[in-house]
Amino acid sequence: MPRQEGRAGAPRPSAPPELGYTGRAHSRAMEDTSLVDMARRIPAALGATFRLAWSVDRRMVATVLVCQVLSGIGTAVMLAAVADAMGPLFGATHPAAGLREAGPSLLVAGVALGAGSGAWIVADWATRRLNPQVASAADLAMVDLLMRVELSAYDEEGFTDRSQAAETGALRAVDLAEDAKNMTNGLVQLVSAASVLTVLHPLLLGVLLLSVVPRGMGGVISARIDYRVFDASVSARNTRGMMRWFLTTPTLADELRANTMRPYLHFWYRTMCDRVEGRALAAAPLHLRVNTFAASLSGVFTVGMWGSLAALVVSDRMTLALAGTAIVASQTAGRSLNSVIRYGAAMFHHALYLDDYHRFLGRAGELTTRRGGAKPEAPAEIRLTGAAFSYPEKRTPALHPVSLTLRRGEVVALVGENGAGKSTLVRLLTGLTLPTAGSVHWDDTDLATADAESVWRHVGLVPQQNGHWPLAARENIDLGQPRTHGDDLVWQAAEQVGMDEVIRELPAGLDTLLARSLWGGHELSGGQWQRLACARAMYRSPGLLILDEPTSEMDARGEHRIFSELRGMARDRITLVVTHRLDNVKMADRIIVLDKGSIREEGTFGQLTDAGGLFAELYALSQDR
Repeated sequence: MPRQEGRAGAPRPSAPPELGYTGRAHSRAMEDTSLVDMARRIPAALGATFRLAWSVDRRMVATVLVCQVLSGIGTAVMLAAVADAMGPLFGATHPAAGLREAGPSLLVAGVALGAGSGAWIVADWATRRLNPQVASAADLAMVDLLMRVELSAYDEEGFTDRSQAAETGALRAVDLAEDAKNMTNGLVQLVSAASVLTVLHPLLLGVLLLSVVPRGMGGVISARIDYRVFDASVSARNTRGMMRWFLTTPTLADELRANTMRPYLHFWYRTMCDRVEGRALAAAPLHLRVNTFAASLSGVFTVGMWGSLAALVVSDRMTLALAGTAIVASQTAGRSLNSVIRYGAAMFHHALYLDDYHRFLGRAGELTTRRGGAKPEAPAEIRLTGAAFSYPEKRTPALHPVSLTLRRGEVVALVGENGAGKSTLVRLLTGLTLPTAGSVHWDDTDLATADAESVWRHVGLVPQQNGHWPLAARENIDLGQPRTHGDDLVWQAAEQVGMDEVIRELPAGLDTLLARSLWGGHELSGGQWQRLACARAMYRSPGLLILDEPTSEMDARGEHRIFSELRGMARDRITLVVTHRLDNVKMADRIIVLDKGSIREEGTFGQLTDAGGLFAELYALSQDR
């Protein structure tokens, strides 16, 4: 029963809903796969792990493989030397004489054991060097693709779910590499020890398998239980992780406290914690029963192995010395077989998520921005000819066919109510999205045939939700672009938006880290962040400058300065301003009014207010506030 914090007798809040998570293609794979199927798929998992590790550091992969083989050879030599030593130790009349005779063999066994251990240590060192590289490679590949997919990819059904599943796969890549090392080492050790046992007596190998297989099966069943718990709680853990950021970030701290949201949100978070915790606790008794049964059955067969050894010795079919060697070999083989089964099951588990990762990379790769090779210059004219856009699975287009021309030197205002299609039109103008019908041309270049990066080099965009990048003030303006004139252009852009004095007063000026949540960081106000976003766009000296609600958080002085600068810079570019503050559109050369995805009106401020249409109505409402 979820615990909650609250006043005695207070009504109980409704619990947060159970959310489904559909991004995994293998939600029942651990439960539905037999041990034989699992063993059959392990080579594929090993191959995938090998290819990923080989792509990041071939030298370390080769080191691990060579050391695994050397470790196995060391085990085999050690067991063979122990077998040679057992005869003198058990057969000599005087212990001292037996020890002297067995000395060379024991020395070889010790050296082989040391060499095998040394090889294992080096393999572990190489794996520790591989792991962070594998983790970074998996993460970078995914982040790079997500930054390059078409924006329409995010509208594809299931894309976000698959992305979340792939994130899990990227995280599991390191576990898979570690498990592969442990499993292959166990396999090499098993082959070495089993070979010695088979030479001593074939019966011993069969009895050994019977003694360790129950524990292995118990490990597989436990892995299935763990997977079932993980699968059942993945939604709660994901939503809990998301909510945790909202509860602890300073960005929302004011709203959380002033609106007394803490009691309910604490209850909500506690409920998610209880769901995750409860499913894990419910599985604990099942784990206990499985492991107890497996250990008991294994114990019965282990006693059988000891009995077999005793029977062989009593019947003179095996000497006491060889029986001692068999004991050492069986212990080694038993540990190795346990490792193979345990890490093999874990590898299969992790490989399911890595498969999700590779599937997603393949799909995201298909959705990356690949259009054409044309490289347009900064546009003197942008023409939309019957350009429309519809989102997948939506019956109504976000933007009906639009024919429109924007020219260099113009300041155009785009207005309309929420959902009118303004953001969609902006995406088409900038080439962020291609129209699903019609065309968009920059001068004579159809954007469907243009290299997207070449188009975006001429765009300066200030979106409604601009990035508060955790970078220095300088990089928040130039975003790391080459500074051919030192910081002169950075300061010029800051001055254009009225941020130069603010930056000079920061503790380290342009070098100040703008992230209060990081050590040594500094925070700006909402309006200052908007000014900085405008400076970032102006620094680029773009051919197309688009500002979407650029002054919503600015004071009157800052807002006046931004629009004055826009007017002064207009001659060298096409400027489009999206705003709900209709007083600001007086400075525009032309106003375009969108309504339900279509252009409803177009003209100057005076023409539209005199026409008495939608714009006049919206403007009158804005004056009544």
